[in-house]
Amino acid sequence: MVRLLLRVAVIGALTAALAVFTWFDNEINRGVTYTPPATPIPWTDVPQIGVNAYNLQFEPDAANVTRTLELARSMGAHFVRIQMPWDDVEIHGKGDFVDRRNPDRMRSSWEKYDIIVAEAQRLGLELIVRIDRAPQWARPNDDTAPRFQAGLLENANSTGPPENYADYADFVAAVAARYRGQVRFIQIWNEPNLAYEWSWRIPEPERFVELLRLAATAARTANPEIVILFPSLSPTDGKEPRIAPMSELEYLDRVYRAGGAPYFDIMSAQAYGLGQPPDENRYIRLRWRPDAPFRDLDRPIDTRIDVSRVVLLREVMERHGDSGKAVWISEFGYNSAPDHIPEPARSTWGPPVSEEMKGAYLVGQLERARREWPWIGVMNVWFLRWGGYREPDPTDPTPYFALVDRNFQPLPAYDALRAYAADGAIAGTGVHSWRHPAVETMEEGKWRVRFTGQSFAVRLNMPAEVRLDGGVARPIMPSDDGSSVIIASGLPDDVHTFEIRSAAAPEYFVVGREQPLPWVWTLTPALLTVALASVGALTMIEIGRWVARR
Repeated sequence: MVRLLLRVAVIGALTAALAVFTWFDNEINRGVTYTPPATPIPWTDVPQIGVNAYNLQFEPDAANVTRTLELARSMGAHFVRIQMPWDDVEIHGKGDFVDRRNPDRMRSSWEKYDIIVAEAQRLGLELIVRIDRAPQWARPNDDTAPRFQAGLLENANSTGPPENYADYADFVAAVAARYRGQVRFIQIWNEPNLAYEWSWRIPEPERFVELLRLAATAARTANPEIVILFPSLSPTDGKEPRIAPMSELEYLDRVYRAGGAPYFDIMSAQAYGLGQPPDENRYIRLRWRPDAPFRDLDRPIDTRIDVSRVVLLREVMERHGDSGKAVWISEFGYNSAPDHIPEPARSTWGPPVSEEMKGAYLVGQLERARREWPWIGVMNVWFLRWGGYREPDPTDPTPYFALVDRNFQPLPAYDALRAYAADGAIAGTGVHSWRHPAVETMEEGKWRVRFTGQSFAVRLNMPAEVRLDGGVARPIMPSDDGSSVIIASGLPDDVHTFEIRSAAAPEYFVVGREQPLPWVWTLTPALLTVALASVGALTMIEIGRWVARR
C-alpha cells in the first residue's frame, strides 16, 4: 500500500512538472517565429506604422483635416485609418447622396470625404477606409425594435447591419468606384462579434459571411484593385451573454467554417495592451479570484486578452489553411487617463500608464511584431487626436489614447513614435520581397538592407557581390536549384546591414532567428511523458495486484 501511494505521488509530481513546463513553453515560445515560411506573405512588406484619425470626418474646418494628416505624416505614419459611416453618406435613402440634415446648407454628402481623400493623396498617405453603421432607412424594423431601443440606452453608439445586405454591398461598391486610384484598402464593418454592433442580436458569424461575400464581390467588381480587410473583432472571453456570448476566436472559426476565407485579402485585428507591457507573452491564466472564488469555476483556466492575443487569432487562420494572408493591426494603444477620471471608467482598458510609458510601450509593441511575427503588416495606433466638433466628456478616459492633444500639440508618445520611424525601416524575422521598406537603393545596381536577426539569406537572380556589416566584399552565385543563398548564420541577435551589388535585383531575402536551447523544448516534454506513462503503467499493475490480494 505504501508503494502504491508513493507511485501515485510520483504521478502527481510528474503531471505537475509537465503542466509547469507547458506553462513556461507557452510563455517563452508560443507564437514566436524562428523558421520563416517558404515564400513572402503578401501585404506584410509594407511601411509598418499607421494611425487612426479618430472622428476626422466630423471636422468642421477642412484646415483641421490637413493639419491632422500632416501630423500623421510628420510622425512617420504611411497609413491612416478612417471611418466612413454609411449613415453619414447615403443618409436619407438609397442612392441619395445629398446631405440635407442642415436645410440652410445642403451639400453633397461625399464632399468632406473627397477632401480627406484628396489631402491624403497630396501628402503621400494611404487610407484604410472602415465602412459600417447602416442608415436608418436601411434597417427600419431593427431600428425601432424594443431590443435595439433598450440597447441604445445602454450604448448610445449602438448600430447594426442593414436588413437587405445588398444595400450595403451597393454602397461599398460606390465607395470603391468613386475613389478608384485613390483608395485601395476597405475594411468591411467593424466588431461584428459584439451585440451592439449587430442590432443587439446575438452575433451571427454565418450571416456576417453573407454580408462580407456580397460587399467584397461588389467592391471587387467596381474596382479590381481594391483590397478587402476583414473587420476587427473585439477580443472577448465569451462570458458576456448579452454582448459577446462567444470569444472572437470562436467567431472567426465559424466564419471560416461558413466559407468566408475567399472574401477578404487581409485579416484585421485589435491588439490593445490593456496596461500590460508589450513583451507580455502568457497565453493562459488562472481566473480564480479570492473575492469571487466560485464565479469562474466553469472555466478556471482561460486564455488571456493582451498584446499576444493576436497570436491566437493567427492560430485560427493557420488551422483553416489561411496562413498565406497578412494580419494588419487595426487598433493598438495604451491609455494614460489621469487620476481625476473616476473609477471604474479610468481603468476600462487596464491600468493607465504615463504619457512617457505610453510611448515606450507603443514602440516596444512595434519592435516585438517586427522581431517575432513576420505575418503582421501595418500596425495602426489608436489614435492620433480626438477629432471632430464635439468636445469629449471630461469623465471619459477615451481621449487619453491620443498622441496629440485637442490643440494639435504632440505628446511624448508622438515624439517616441516619430523617433522610432526616423531610425528607418528594419526587416525582422521572415521571408521578405525586395520591395520591403528596409531595402534601400544606393545607386543603380546597388542596394542596402537593414535587418535584425541571426541569419540572412538572399534569393539571387544574377551573380552578385555582397558585404555584411561593412566587412570584406565577396562574390556569390545564384543557387542551382533556385533556392536562397545563405549569407551568414550565428550572428548576434542585433541590427545588421547587408549590401549587395548585382546586375539584377534579388527576388527576396530571408531573416531567421535561433530558438534558445531548442533541445530543452523537445526533449523535456518527451521525457516527462515517457516517465508519466511508465509510472502510470506500473501503478496500474500494482493496483491490480492489490485488488487481487483483497
